[in-house]
Amino acid sequence: MRQKQRRLQLPEQLRWNHNEWYRRWLLRQLPSRVGSALDVGCGLGDLARSIDADEVTAIDASARMIERASATSDEVRWIHGDVLTHDLGRYDVVTAEASLHHVPLREGLARLAELTKPGGLLIVIGLYMTATPADRAMELVTLPANAIVGLVKALNGTGGKPHDAEMPVVMTAPTLPEIRAVAAEITPGARIRRHVFWRYSLVWHAPEVH
Repeated sequence: MRQKQRRLQLPEQLRWNHNEWYRRWLLRQLPSRVGSALDVGCGLGDLARSIDADEVTAIDASARMIERASATSDEVRWIHGDVLTHDLGRYDVVTAEASLHHVPLREGLARLAELTKPGGLLIVIGLYMTATPADRAMELVTLPANAIVGLVKALNGTGGKPHDAEMPVVMTAPTLPEIRAVAAEITPGARIRRHVFWRYSLVWHAPEVH
């Protein structure tokens, strides 16, 4: 049985949102011209509203999250539903920010790949479980850096709670070796990178159909 991932808990005033930190990186990966985009596990819709595309669709399994997100913008098509089963189209860009670990890895990644048009782009910012010596070595950098960034944000007034109180939280995640193995089967050629603050990125260009 997988154990819950344990992390050092910072004082409340030093806690901050890691997803926001990587959102800017994610947005920089987008092509200059995007026709259609899908954000999976959109939560309150911060990423979906930031995507510059002709059409943006956002889906979340939480009715409360969609209710609150839809009140912020009518330029996004907000959907309450399960991405694994909901009837969706295919998109030029598919994004998943800290949401893939809410579903079984293999099934979830296969679904994201299926939703990506041929020639389209899939971008995942995900959580991974610390499990290997390389992971533990990374924490020698991550833990002090996390505290320093939290302190700076607290001093300039941009810190605070890392998540909205109503946001569903899952305390387990796949390991990086598991992610790499599944990605090699489902999204061959995907670029996977380990990042600080317990995140990884997966960027996959879906093959063109000839």
